[in-house]
Amino acid sequence: MRVLNLAAAVAAAALLATPIAFAQQRGGGTVVVVNYQRVLGESAMGRDLQTKMNTVLSQLQQEDTALNPESQAIQAEEQRLETASRGKTPQQIQADPVLGPQWQALQTRVNTFQQHKQALQGDAQCTRLMALRDFENAAQPALRTAMQAHGAAVVIDANNTMYFDPGSDVTTAFIQALDQNQSTRSVNVVLHRVADCQGQQGQGGQGH
Repeated sequence: MRVLNLAAAVAAAALLATPIAFAQQRGGGTVVVVNYQRVLGESAMGRDLQTKMNTVLSQLQQEDTALNPESQAIQAEEQRLETASRGKTPQQIQADPVLGPQWQALQTRVNTFQQHKQALQGDAQCTRLMALRDFENAAQPALRTAMQAHGAAVVIDANNTMYFDPGSDVTTAFIQALDQNQSTRSVNVVLHRVADCQGQQGQGGQGH
């Protein structure tokens, strides 16, 4: 089973594709746009985040690989029980004093294995969520600097806009503001287990 291989690829792609939930300042004034994919891909802090996220994903992949012997053992046991149960109806298998408990034990084993797989996927998603949250918090001052330079009161994501005047795009100014500050050239990315993200989903995108 290679569930996490796919999960890691999805998580890595989502890391680039998901706009950061930067606070939007509401009110009158100029509206500017920021291409958050570019910010993540081109800024020093964005590249640092991706590198560290890949390191975490590699760690989770190793944990997933460590589950392979259990996966193989489950498959072997399933084949053994299918052979032993050949010719019997489900009702007969359930009533069998040997096969019935063995099939139940296998199902419990499968459920535990799947829970471990799902937990690893959740760990990858939680780590990404926490990393983007820290990125957002660290980048807020640079975003405000880019907005103030353009007299803007509102910023929106370029990827959520059907059309905008290129002159309203402050992405480059935002990236430059990030890169000029040593404190925003790197971001802390550590492994977070899925339990760490309980209650976090509803906290993103709050105004500052």
